[in-house]
Amino acid sequence: MKRQWKVILGFVLVLIIVVFAVLNNQEVPVNFGFSKLYSPLILIIIGSAIIGALVIFLTSSATMFQQKRQVKQLQSQIDEFETNNQEKLAEDKARYQREKENELAALKAEYERLLNEKDGYIQQLTGEEAPKSDPNNPPLDYYD
Repeated sequence: MKRQWKVILGFVLVLIIVVFAVLNNQEVPVNFGFSKLYSPLILIIIGSAIIGALVIFLTSSATMFQQKRQVKQLQSQIDEFETNNQEKLAEDKARYQREKENELAALKAEYERLLNEKDGYIQQLTGEEAPKSDPNNPPLDYYD
């Protein structure tokens, strides 16, 4: 909707310039400093409007080109940050998982040690001999 208003406003301004130029159709002198030219005022008004529009177009297109280049550069930085962020996230996740696995292994080892101590203590109290470990029949795994 905003763009439509700009187009409509542009057409209205062009219409005003054309009407103004048509109403001023007498021949006038134009002094360029080194020569003098006699031309109808309508051509001078329309020529001045065209030159002004050309100047505005050139300055705005240069600014737009800079902005597009900057947007492209910023978009590449965003993509780079997202890629780096994903890599960091994967590394941190793997590190955290390794830490937790190490903690779990340490807890399991401590649990096994405590179980062995308790079994030995129970056997001392009951006077039984410690069972021999059989490779075909592994001991019960209490923590599963």
